[in-house]
Amino acid sequence: MRDKNVKKIIQYYYEIPEMMRLLRAEQREQESLYDTLKGADRDGMPGGGGPGKPVEAAAIRLDTLGVWERLQEIHVRLLVLEGDAAAVRGCLDGLSGKYKSILQMRHKCHHSWAAISVRMGAPESTARSWHDKAVACLREALDEVPMTEELLARASRARTY
Repeated sequence: MRDKNVKKIIQYYYEIPEMMRLLRAEQREQESLYDTLKGADRDGMPGGGGPGKPVEAAAIRLDTLGVWERLQEIHVRLLVLEGDAAAVRGCLDGLSGKYKSILQMRHKCHHSWAAISVRMGAPESTARSWHDKAVACLREALDEVPMTEELLARASRARTY
């Protein structure tokens, strides 16, 4: 695996919590649509507040909108993100504290090399060297992870900033 791919995976890893937050918000929104099918007492029994077939109409509307399918997609996506986060976290945990810190400062916090060197108490060139070594160590650890290519593919498709 190339260094630029390792950096993509690092960036993806640090964006996973935000992706999960957004998916959970959408999940709550989609689930709230089902609340219209529940009774006013939240007893789980269909209710509609009056005569006619409002519950049936709401169920048909939810089916047409594909709410159930989207909830299933969200569930699977959350599981995949949790698995990806665990795999990368396991690799990062194998690195020294200095290497983990420098990767976090650079890829999560987006610090400049000057800021990193000040925080690490080392010259900028040393901070860059430590970063390169951290990426190399992480690459070796990721090479041991099953299905790294799939992880990289998801990282490449993810919208990371």
